Amino acid sequence: MMSEKVRSAPRLHTARLTLRQLRISDAQAVFALLSDHETVRYWGHELLGEVAEAETLIRTNLESMAAGNCIYWAIEDDVTGDTIGTCTLFKFDDRNRRAELGYILNRSYWRRGLMSEVMAAMIAFSFNSLELHRLEADTDPNNAASNALLKKFGFKREGFFRERWWVHGKWLDSDMWGLLESEYRALQDSA
Repeated sequence: MMSEKVRSAPRLHTARLTLRQLRISDAQAVFALLSDHETVRYWGHELLGEVAEAETLIRTNLESMAAGNCIYWAIEDDVTGDTIGTCTLFKFDDRNRRAELGYILNRSYWRRGLMSEVMAAMIAFSFNSLELHRLEADTDPNNAASNALLKKFGFKREGFFRERWWVHGKWLDSDMWGLLESEYRALQDSA
């Protein structure tokens, strides 16, 4: 079962980044991410108002991970050692071998190809180590960068949900994306 494999976040490495377990000491970095209106424009949660909220969020996610419900990584810049984002696998479905992924990056690091490195590591881990059959993602249809990233990695847009989320004082739509292990393997073989 996946829930037995995910009690902590294994370290994953990319060319420029380390994905490691999020820590309470990352609260300031998480606050910087989730209190910036531009960064969270397409995020499904309200802005954080203080660092204590980031600490609470981290504790909640660490407890959820200890229970086998998710994997929550900090994205760390290998040069500076700074926490520049987070990524997660969650909504594990053991019977159907699927999970949802999510990611967010401090906007001062946007447009450098860093999230492509994160996605490659998360997807490989999901299919190779967790032996998932399917990955899913839920994005705002207006989030062109995130949607392009998903397409780049072979995700297919499978659905559109009108006014699915109430965030930032308004109803937001949702695109649903999916990637099958067989599609991932075919892309790896053709690369």
